Amino acid sequence: MTEVGHLNIIGFKAAVAALKDDALAEQPFVIAGKIGGQVAAWDVSPAALREGITPGTPLAAAQRLVKDLKVVESDPRACLEANNEIEKVISRYAPVWQNDGAGNIYFDITGTRRIFGPAADCVCRIQNEIQGCLKIESAAAAGTNKLVCKVASRTIRPEGLIDVRPGDEEAFLRHQDIALLPGIGPSLMKTIRVTGFRETGELACLSDSEALSLFGKKGLLLRDSARGIDDSPVSSAKNRGIESRADFPEDVLDETVIRGTIASLAEHAGLQMRKDKLGAGAIRFCVLYADGMQALAGEKKKRLLVLDKDITAAASSLFEKHVTRRIRVRSICLSLEDLCPLMLEPDLFEPETETKGRMLQEAVDKIQNRYGTGKITRGIVLAAGAVEQPLLTQ
Repeated sequence: MTEVGHLNIIGFKAAVAALKDDALAEQPFVIAGKIGGQVAAWDVSPAALREGITPGTPLAAAQRLVKDLKVVESDPRACLEANNEIEKVISRYAPVWQNDGAGNIYFDITGTRRIFGPAADCVCRIQNEIQGCLKIESAAAAGTNKLVCKVASRTIRPEGLIDVRPGDEEAFLRHQDIALLPGIGPSLMKTIRVTGFRETGELACLSDSEALSLFGKKGLLLRDSARGIDDSPVSSAKNRGIESRADFPEDVLDETVIRGTIASLAEHAGLQMRKDKLGAGAIRFCVLYADGMQALAGEKKKRLLVLDKDITAAASSLFEKHVTRRIRVRSICLSLEDLCPLMLEPDLFEPETETKGRMLQEAVDKIQNRYGTGKITRGIVLAAGAVEQPLLTQ
């Protein structure tokens, strides 16, 4: 039987900001960035939440709700350090964990009962240790899979502990609001409301034919989720993604410098990924402006990103589409995600140009691995004077 724990830290970036500045502890403040083309609150403090400001609220609307609302700059480095501390605690209890970097952490504690006791006791110990070392509160849950834990932590957030014991999943979910199920966005929620369903148990009772007729090809998955069925594993910390970030000594506006830095980030992240014989199925790109705002974009790829030139092209495309403000840039972060093992056998039908590109990349990697990162690089990186050693995390 699988046993899973979950920590749900509401407003993680805001919580980290309050750790750095005690004056923010009781103040309503937000961390803002671009969401769907408009500037909105990404994370909010508990005081702002009490004032009716929630993540996704347009910044202009939030400022109308709270006069002199403070907009705080996100600190990627501080968030990374906090995540490292959290993972250090979890690693003492669980061999595998999955951290999205934004306050949602799952950990597989299957087989640890003899050492740390029942699942709920183990999760409680982890929660208390994190509270003790970081002063960050969380909603925590113990259950048999990630879906049940996620719903459970949502029912008690922003803080507390809940234990959904084996066999109690359907009973626990039966009277929960359907909106608590993971993966239900506004569009699907609108369809569900048309049916008149309000509680998860109403979805769980649907037959196969009813689920398919009401919700199409996703109907069976939705129905099974309402029953608490989830066989997705807690992903290995190793394979959750590779992040490469550059913090500029001084805020920059020069597009040549920014593009050179993007190429440098792609080289560093790509080299680390290929060392582990992995390719990326998705890429994420984040820019922190000098005024504290952020632009975030991501894209799933039909083919794995492996070569530096392809990673750079994908990141540059995201930059062109989503980084539109003429404001100086403070830092850039590039993440390679959905990592998958590479099939090393050559494709007999691989175009000659692709074969040459792969062979060139292998030669470059060999030099980098032997003499050090940055010993061979693209001309645009040198021309831009880009950051020599971006911060790389995995």
